[in-house]
Amino acid sequence: MAENSVRERVLDSLLDIIAGRGLERVTIREVAAGAGVSIGSVQYYARSKEEMLRLAFEHVIDSALARADAIPREGHVGEVVRAALREFLPLDETRIRETRVYLAFAARALVDQALAERQQAIMGRLRALGADAVRVAQERGQALPGADAELFGIATVALLDGLSLQLLTEPGGIDAATALRLADLHVTQAFRMDGVMR
Repeated sequence: MAENSVRERVLDSLLDIIAGRGLERVTIREVAAGAGVSIGSVQYYARSKEEMLRLAFEHVIDSALARADAIPREGHVGEVVRAALREFLPLDETRIRETRVYLAFAARALVDQALAERQQAIMGRLRALGADAVRVAQERGQALPGADAELFGIATVALLDGLSLQLLTEPGGIDAATALRLADLHVTQAFRMDGVMR
């Protein structure tokens, strides 16, 4: 069995437990059983529950960022931002599971200082990416007059958090199509999108 596939199975089991049953249900034994591997195999990647939780949190963030980073940067900046927003919203099974894990950690970060600091660093990075996109658009003449880069970055993270929470906890109140329309509306607040959006 290749090491990569063992790690993937451990992560898959870990994410399934967190997304389906919550952080409290995570144990090395449960993860090993779900992955179909030995306890020792799980401990190779994480020696404690806290290490497993950190592994899961970093994995879901890294996965979303990798998908966003893979978006081609050619063309209109607003269109790139629009595509990136879709990578963070829970619109398919993979992203739903990742978002459920992220939200579980966000709740835990309220009482866990180390996790709160990690989350704050990630949120800061996402806000900076949003602000940088506006600055690039301003240089290219693709931003609206008066677009505030810092405010756009802050609003982007707040929008993603709010939409994700509502999509998963209030499915009768908001659906994917509405979430996408709101994300598109947000993009039009900073970028010249006439003739760009399709």
